[in-house]
Amino acid sequence: MTAELFRDFWWLIFPIFGMFLAIYSMMQSDRRAKTMIELIKSYTDQGKEPPPELVRLAARRFDDDDGDDGVAHAHGRHSGAWSFVTFAALAAGFATGWWWVRDESYAFAFVIVAVTMGVLAVGSLLILIFGRK
Repeated sequence: MTAELFRDFWWLIFPIFGMFLAIYSMMQSDRRAKTMIELIKSYTDQGKEPPPELVRLAARRFDDDDGDDGVAHAHGRHSGAWSFVTFAALAAGFATGWWWVRDESYAFAFVIVAVTMGVLAVGSLLILIFGRK
């Protein structure tokens, strides 16, 4: 029973692991924000002015809507361009895979993934074009 369950659903390990990493990242982000607030609070409780770098980092952290933990993106708009290129390449690869196995019974899986990656590529391109400057 257990062996059949694992054999049929082994692939669920990857999304579960991804969800675990996302939750862990959110907890770390929250912990960093609380530590930053406590540090600024300790400066103000002592009657001292907090370092300007710390205040700037806190302001950037809480002004951002994208939850990037106050760290400026190293690549800026280039990361959106790479997302588009990656999704477009995956869409092209799976479309090519479909072309080679189009007569097989499992060819629909390639079409599903190719269309999904194509939609993600278009979405990345739209975000790149119309996104926040």
